[in-house]
Amino acid sequence: MLDWGDVPSWALVVISLGALVLAALAARWAYAAFVTAAAAADRADEARREARERAQATLVAAWPISERETFQKAIERGVVGAAIRNSSPMPVYNVEITYRDEGAAWSAIRRVHIVPPSDEPQIFAGFDEEAHIGTPDPSRFNKDGSIKLLPSAEMRVEICFNDVLGRRWRRDDNGVLDVAR
Repeated sequence: MLDWGDVPSWALVVISLGALVLAALAARWAYAAFVTAAAAADRADEARREARERAQATLVAAWPISERETFQKAIERGVVGAAIRNSSPMPVYNVEITYRDEGAAWSAIRRVHIVPPSDEPQIFAGFDEEAHIGTPDPSRFNKDGSIKLLPSAEMRVEICFNDVLGRRWRRDDNGVLDVAR
């Protein structure tokens, strides 16, 4: 057995300092591991919160009117329209449906205050405002100089709405959902 009385005092100091350095390194590594774990937990909490908030928005979709038999009259009249399905259990608010016909350099917006939950799509026809931005494709001009719009079923439709938490969402004309900026 080692008798500490036979070890020179400078050796005890070196051993003590070595033990202290190792303890400090171990504490630093433990702290770094703790910070990393805390950051991972925060990211996981944020992802769960985002998933909860996105849950309602993922159940809301819009598309251009295309079912000819059901909506023949609206299509024949040249009225643009869209179907919106809110399959979530809660209503969505301040809905904006944006129609686009890029070849005609035309867009329009229809505003709806509330779309309640429903398994069946609701039909919204017409628009509240329109804009002509850019130059239409020359093939889209009628003989009288007016612009020929695509049938409603061929237009691009985008939807923006607020969920029950007040968060604004946007589903683009390709169906991609994102938080509206």
